[in-house]
Order: sequence, then C-alpha cells, then structure tokens
Amino acid sequence: MHSKIQRIILLTFVVLTAVSCKKVTIEQQIDKIYNYFQNENTTAVATLERVCKDYPARMSGSENNDEVIDYFTYVLAEEVGIKHIWHQEVEVPNWDPGVTKVTMNLSDGTSVELPAIALGLNNGTSGEDIIAQVVEVTSREELETLRCKDKIVFFNGTMEDGNSYSKHAWQRSRGASLVTDKGAKAVLVRSISNHPGDTPHTGACHDGESIVSVPAVAISTNAADRLSEILKQDKKLTVTINSTARNLPEPAIGRNIVAEIPGKVNPDHIILLSAHVDSWFNSQGAHDNAAGCVAAIEVLRAYKELRMKPRNTLRIVLYQDEEMNLSGLKEFARLSKEKHEGFLFDLEIDAGAGKPAGFYITEDKFYFKQMEEVLNPYLEPRGLTLTLNTGERNWPLKPYYSFIADRTDYFKYHHGSLDNFENINPDTFKETIAAITTFIFLMD
Repeated sequence: MHSKIQRIILLTFVVLTAVSCKKVTIEQQIDKIYNYFQNENTTAVATLERVCKDYPARMSGSENNDEVIDYFTYVLAEEVGIKHIWHQEVEVPNWDPGVTKVTMNLSDGTSVELPAIALGLNNGTSGEDIIAQVVEVTSREELETLRCKDKIVFFNGTMEDGNSYSKHAWQRSRGASLVTDKGAKAVLVRSISNHPGDTPHTGACHDGESIVSVPAVAISTNAADRLSEILKQDKKLTVTINSTARNLPEPAIGRNIVAEIPGKVNPDHIILLSAHVDSWFNSQGAHDNAAGCVAAIEVLRAYKELRMKPRNTLRIVLYQDEEMNLSGLKEFARLSKEKHEGFLFDLEIDAGAGKPAGFYITEDKFYFKQMEEVLNPYLEPRGLTLTLNTGERNWPLKPYYSFIADRTDYFKYHHGSLDNFENINPDTFKETIAAITTFIFLMD
C-alpha cells in the first residue's frame, strides 16, 4: 500500500493540475461525462436488464453466478474492448436455503402462516417442527437480563429510516448466536427494512466464533407487527418454525473477474472499483448488486468512449460472496498483497441505483480536508458530497471509500423478492454511473 506521504503528494499534484488548467476545462469534461450517460449511453440499462432477467438469484457457487461471470467477460472484452481481463477462483460457502414455513398458533386454536424466509449460513430445523412460546426483544440491552430457555426469541427492533440499517442489522446477523447459550430454541427476526410489507428479507446469520447458533428465520415487517400486537393480548400463543436450510459440507467454487485500463503515467498506482457479483436466492438482485457491477463496467466503457486516458491504472473487481463472508474480496486482497500491488483507494459500489448522494471517505481528517478542498468545487454542483467515515469496517482493502445513494426506498428492495429490474429507475441509474465516473476522473 502507498504511504500517507506518497498519497498526499499525489493529491497535491491533482490540486496543482486543477489550478494550472482553466477551471472550465475540468467542468467541461464533467459535462461530457454526464451528457454521455444521460443522452448517448445505450448499454448501461440494457446490460443491467440482461443480468437481472437472464441471471437472477446469483448465489455464490450457483450456475447463474458462474454464467454471469462469462457474460461480464464477454461484455468487457468484446463490447468495451478491455484487453487486461483475468479470473480468480475462490472457495465460497455452499448453503442451501431450502424451504421455510412459520406458523403463529393462537391459544383459541387459530393458526396463521407468517411470510418467512431462511437466513444465510443458518442451519434450519432439519425439516422438523420447532414449537415454543415467544419472547420479544427490541434492543440489545434487553439481552442482558433476558430469560428465554426453551423459548423462541423474537427480535423486533424496527428501522427508523433508510440510514438506520447498521443500528438494527445485528438482530439478523448475530441475534441467534447471542441467545443460543441462554437456552433459546430458535429465533425469529423482523426483516431489516424500514418499509411495511408482506415480503420477508433475508441476509447472513453468522454463528460467531465458538458456538453454533439455533435455527433462525426472518419474517416480513407486517408479520412482525402483527405478531407483536397479538403477543400483547395472547400470552400463551406459540410459533411453529420449520426450515430445511443447511450448510453443505463441501465449499463451492466461485470466480472473481478483474479488468483494468493501464495508467499512462503511473501504471503501478491502482484506482480500484469493487462490486460484488453474488445476490440472494429470492430475487434478480437488481439494486444489490447487479447495478454496482454494471456501473463498474460502464465506468471503463466511458473512459473508452470519451477517449479519457487514465494517469493511474483503473481496475475493477467483480467479486464473490459479499453477502456471507467476503470470500472473494479477501482472496483478491491476498493475491494483490502477494504481488506487492499498491492501491490509491478502493471505491466500493454497493448502494443500489438510487439518486447519487456522494461518497464515504475513510481517511484521517487532514487528508480528508485536502480532498474536500480539491473535489467539492466540482462535486457539489452535481449534488454530491464527501462524508468522513469515522466508523470502522473490517474491509480487506485500505483506503476504503464507498459510493452513497439515496436510501429512501432502498430497503424496500434490499434482500427481498422485490429487488428486480422493474424497480430500477433507468435515468437515476445512469446518473449514478456518471457520478462515480466523475469522482474517478477527479481522483485520477
């Protein structure tokens, strides 16, 4: 990786270049980028539609996942004209979602089926019924004194808005492991979504480092509201969970695809765009993350079509297994480290196709301030902002940046069966790619 001093020198060069050129020159190039995607580009939306409709449910290791890698290879080589393309094999989890059924049993004998879905990496009930009374939890603090032996724990913390995902996602990802040693029989999780609906949302459910979690499934937000309300009136109700989800003993094999345009001045300095290929089994994975993969490809296409010559090497990696273990990106990082490759930064594209809002920047405050001074005059007129990311994310590559899109509607689709091409706004999607291309152009 490049040292802090080297990267400050590179950014300072960008400042000097911006000052030495007429401001309108940079603005004109940005205008060309936006005009290209708004008025000239006919491939972005068409490619996204093809990925969604021909290769849905791209679980890592699945047939559709493998075939979409071949399709992306064709697009990059034959349509975009990229000469430097290669694949990386990687072991990925081999998880079968099976079939899941959840039934609410009222004390008066009434039974109501609740829309439910298996959670990734979780072993279900082996096709057996688990029947138990339910205890509701709405915050992590409640776990300290929770009594749940032989009960089903119902995690019902509710997302307040599209920016509160990380506040509540622990219920799905860690909830089951946190109550296993308390004697819980199973776990129900409210779908991590800030939208009411009858569509359940899946996601990874990790066991933790030393224990195997009890069976866990998600139910829709409407079902969670209904269960919570009836629990207040019927203390004796039970829930039946039956899930055939399971982890298969042998890992599956997936492929990353890597493509680049070599830099004309500093070919050893690499600007990386990363996007994950895999999606869940219950949708076309349009927002999450076919849109990100196509955006990365279209950035390279824009450089070719607009005859932009990158000073630094511009590389994309479309990688495996973001949804469960980040296996693909970890393998990419390992191989890059073996080659002693240095990245100026990794821009992760995994925010859907909503209206572009800007970029999260994980840097120290001094460097971030320099970035603001250089970039804001060009980003702000396009409605884009830089945000200093003060949180920590265990990301295999550093420095880590991420694209931000408006999240008002994103979690209506995220990990649910509505995440399909029909719920993509084509114009907004192309604006997203223009914003990303502009950021890369300015940082190059």
